[in-house]
Amino acid sequence: MTLEGHEGTPHPPADLDPRKLLPPFALLWRAVLLLLGAGFAFLGAKEAVQYSWWLTPIAVVSAGVGVLAGWAGLIEITGGEKFDDHPWV
Repeated sequence: MTLEGHEGTPHPPADLDPRKLLPPFALLWRAVLLLLGAGFAFLGAKEAVQYSWWLTPIAVVSAGVGVLAGWAGLIEITGGEKFDDHPWV
């Protein structure tokens, strides 16, 4: 694939990492703790709404924390975040 006025690609693609069933232990335990925290945040949001409707703003914030913690936990359990694919970028 070439772009108009450009020949080839700026650099060859990086080698793919071999696939692994589980991420390294450091990422795995962080993922488990983040997902556990997300579960507790959702549980706290549910309990706050059931206790009193006045606590709905706290429940919304707690649910937002749960979503972000769950998202971070899923990123960690899938091997972490990589920002670029080549050392020269």
